[in-house]
This record gives sequence, structure tokens and C-alpha cells, in this order.
Amino acid sequence: MNRFEYKIYDTVYDDMISGKKTIEFRLLNEKTASINVGDEIKFKVLDNETKYLLVDVVNKYIYKDLEELWKHKDIFNNILNYSKEEFINVFCNIFGKEKVKKSKIVGIEFKIKNNHNTLNNTKTII
Repeated sequence: MNRFEYKIYDTVYDDMISGKKTIEFRLLNEKTASINVGDEIKFKVLDNETKYLLVDVVNKYIYKDLEELWKHKDIFNNILNYSKEEFINVFCNIFGKEKVKKSKIVGIEFKIKNNHNTLNNTKTII
């Protein structure tokens, strides 16, 4: 098992905790290519690294681009209720339009092991 670390926005953390978001999408690069089922990821909240989630990778999807990913949107259960245009715009705003155009997209499906939030002094084991 390998361990990885990524930074996420606080709103993404909230969506993960609530169960609205069960797949994290990233650009395919050396780091995401090396993630496998069974690996562990620590998602740390930007500007508050004491707030984080530990997750197990339960599945991994690779798409040639956002168009192909959108054709398979039922896999990621579009609970966030984005339209196709909103989803593409959000993705491009986060990663940069040019990088998105040149990269494949990776979907990392996860199961939360525990979350840690020192602001509320809580730690939950799931």
C-alpha cells in the first residue's frame, strides 16, 4: 500500500464528509498514475492542514478527456448537480484550461477511513 497526499478546498472536504462526493477527479500525471486500489490518500484542506480526511482508494477510472468522463457521469452519481458546462468550467478553473486540454482525467473513488478537524477538536473513525 502506498500513501499519497492532496490538498482540497474546504467545500470539497464538506462534500466528501456528507457523502455527496465519493470520487475525486484529477489530471493524469506521474503521481495520479501511480495510485492503485488499496492505496491511502490524505486529503488536507487548503489553509487549514489540521483538517483532513484519510481515505482508502476503492476504484480508479481514467478518461481521455472531460467529454468522455461526462458520458460516464452516472458512475460518479452527479449529486453535486452540475450541468456539463458547469462541471467543465469548475474543472478548468481549478487545473487550468490548457492543462485540462492536454491531459487525461483520473477519477479516484474512495472510502473514508477517518476525518480529523482540530478546529472542532474532533476525530471520527468510519
